[in-house]
Amino acid sequence: MARISTNQLYDRSINTITQNQGTLSDVQQQLSSGKKLLRPSDDPVGAAQVVRLTEDLDKITQYKRNNDLLTNSLQQEEVVLSNINDALDKARQLMIQSGNGVYDESDLEAIGIEIGAIRDEVFSLMNTQNSNGEYIFAGYQSQTEAFTYNPSATGEKYTFSGDDGVKQIQVSDALNIQANSSGKTVFENVLARLNFTVSGDSGLESISSVITEQAAFDKFHENNYDAVTPANNQFQATIIAGNQVQIDNVGTGETIGTVNFTSGEPFVFNGIEFNVEGSVGDTFDFELNKPEKNNIAETLNNFYVALNAGDLSDKELSEAIADALIGIDNGSKSLANATSSLGGRLNVAESVYESNLDLEIANKTARANIEDVDYAEAISELSKQETALQAAQATFSRVTGLTLFDYI
Repeated sequence: MARISTNQLYDRSINTITQNQGTLSDVQQQLSSGKKLLRPSDDPVGAAQVVRLTEDLDKITQYKRNNDLLTNSLQQEEVVLSNINDALDKARQLMIQSGNGVYDESDLEAIGIEIGAIRDEVFSLMNTQNSNGEYIFAGYQSQTEAFTYNPSATGEKYTFSGDDGVKQIQVSDALNIQANSSGKTVFENVLARLNFTVSGDSGLESISSVITEQAAFDKFHENNYDAVTPANNQFQATIIAGNQVQIDNVGTGETIGTVNFTSGEPFVFNGIEFNVEGSVGDTFDFELNKPEKNNIAETLNNFYVALNAGDLSDKELSEAIADALIGIDNGSKSLANATSSLGGRLNVAESVYESNLDLEIANKTARANIEDVDYAEAISELSKQETALQAAQATFSRVTGLTLFDYI
């Protein structure tokens, strides 16, 4: 039998007590911190999973912040578009009202003043800034005004100064959502009223023309306008035998239609009403105008200028009203499309936000299962380690107290 020295007895007893104290300390620390993993060596695989899950949770937290920023941006834009749409509705009512035949020049000027106020309101809204001072409709050029006004300009006075860039905000690992709309898309690329020009006549005593059915003319214009070959946009009408007018395309030489004709009485061709006095062989020419785009502030300004010009003939007033109404209606359609797009993006943002919340809960649960302490188990372990330590201490005192002198 091997002999155990006094030093060995002391060393073994002290080591046992020290180990028990360390284990007891770990259990106490687990209870006080609520964490089962106090150091990576406790569970290397679990520690790695905790690190990965924590990184995922940090990303989700950032995505939630991004989603909040995105939602705020989209909601601000939605409010601005709604306010502009309300202003356009009011302007449209005034435009229709200005067509009242009993209104005199002073009445039209009064309407013009109100149209001017609406124009200024819309222009201001088109240059809305967010809380960071950025112009929300300027695209990437958000530090400069989206639209500028130049009263001395010979053409358009309200011009777009931004670009068509859109900012994307990441709201999940795989999804970026558009955070803004470019003013070029929403306000600038708005079609003005399609029109035509009578370009000449031969032998006629008189001619007048006006668009009476805009929808029919728009369809004719869209089906026949040639942006590549200008000659194909020119048409010649010839009075032929049998009380008819034949319309030919100058560029292609193709006859595109014939219309019954009585000199001095109006006839309609694809939405255009012509009133011609002439005889067989007389001709007149008309040309489809190039499609143009006017931003809604420019449309309002054009109508404001027309109402304040004075001495407007009935035809000139009717044309000004028609130009303004179509510009406003097309602008309202553009606003409606932009608002619909905003609604769709807000719905997606909300859905992703809820998905991130679910994922956050799942990851937190998974992390808690790995690193969080089971209090019932830990308290039981604490009691066990206390008992073990007390036993080790009692044994130590008994063993170290043994000596031959006790038996003399």
